[in-house]
Amino acid sequence: MLVCGGGPAGFAAALTAARHGAQTLLIERHPFLGGTWTAGALSIILDAYNKHGLIEEILARLARSGHSQIWARFSRYTVYGMKGMKYLLDDMIAETKVQVLLYTHAAAVIRDRNRIRGVITESKSGRQFIEAKIVIDATGDGDVASFAGCPYEKGRPSDGKMQPMTLMGRIGGYRGGPAHIQPLVDICRRAGWETSYSDITLYPQPNQPGVFILMATHLYGDGTNAADLTAAEIRGRWEIRKTLEVLKQYGGDDWKDAFLIDTGPFVGIRETRRILGRYYLTIEDLKAGARFDDAICDVNFKVDIHYPDPKEGRGLTHVDHKPYQIPYRCLLAKDIDNLMMAGRCISGDHIAFASYRVTGDAVPMGEAAGLAAAMALDAKVLPPSVDSQLLVKRLDAIRSSAVPKT
Repeated sequence: MLVCGGGPAGFAAALTAARHGAQTLLIERHPFLGGTWTAGALSIILDAYNKHGLIEEILARLARSGHSQIWARFSRYTVYGMKGMKYLLDDMIAETKVQVLLYTHAAAVIRDRNRIRGVITESKSGRQFIEAKIVIDATGDGDVASFAGCPYEKGRPSDGKMQPMTLMGRIGGYRGGPAHIQPLVDICRRAGWETSYSDITLYPQPNQPGVFILMATHLYGDGTNAADLTAAEIRGRWEIRKTLEVLKQYGGDDWKDAFLIDTGPFVGIRETRRILGRYYLTIEDLKAGARFDDAICDVNFKVDIHYPDPKEGRGLTHVDHKPYQIPYRCLLAKDIDNLMMAGRCISGDHIAFASYRVTGDAVPMGEAAGLAAAMALDAKVLPPSVDSQLLVKRLDAIRSSAVPKT
């Protein structure tokens, strides 16, 4: 089987499939695994609290290595160090038989009616064709499904606008502690400067005194458009430099020796394609606290919509809902039998997406997709024919087992 994308969902899918006997190849366009955790410099894991299985293992191993901490301001969320996350993902993959190809991205698909024969990749090795019995699209943007001609939605129904992107900055030499919104906004206002993201935050980097991740940008455009991504990267770097200059000049002694180490390796993307699957999760499902017989992930995170248009606000808005579940059918492409999705590109509407898009849910989705693929290969069937009740039972068994001590 082939997993495209080595972010939280793709990593989880490949690792789980290999642990359950599937011959697995994982391709990733960056020179390291982790996706938004590492390339996006996110530095915080949302909606992983009180969850079991692979996400619990990841959190436990981060904590044992000293590369994570709980910030009292966000006591249910784990803050981690990017370097430590990179090392952990490398170590966990090395413990399996997953074959990994970095610097490699999906460029096209060979489709035969309702199946994908394989994926054409581009890398420094040139153009290659990878044949696979099952493909999992964990690219975040649904690239593979899009190349295969799968129907999808993008943005909100009214105008197609998507939640903005964010480029993070990593700073050193800061003498204060973690900060969220008001203390930082007050400093910027003294200088007459407004950040494009109003909920400006400083996340600590564990075991790195004085090193913090600065979240202060909203960058608008289409994350599947090269021109928009280019503009976002350039604008984001300028905004981070400007914001740090303001904080140094007006922030007092805590800030006087602060400096910019670097910006995130890549701009972080919140929203692009949502591939239509065999179930379409809606905000009505969330408000009803929907439960499903084929549930593969429990979600508790709020609907968290960063305003798609800066004229509407520079922060975010929320929609009330109950805890709910994601069904396995949301991971199954609507019209291709051997294609699955995992992560933020699964099947759902614009508002529901704003809840389940976070990485504490991407990992259980990938875990479920990887196990389902292994079960399908073992039974010599395609993913839609996997016994979903058995899948749920096996997931429950995996998630109730003890966290490895390694």
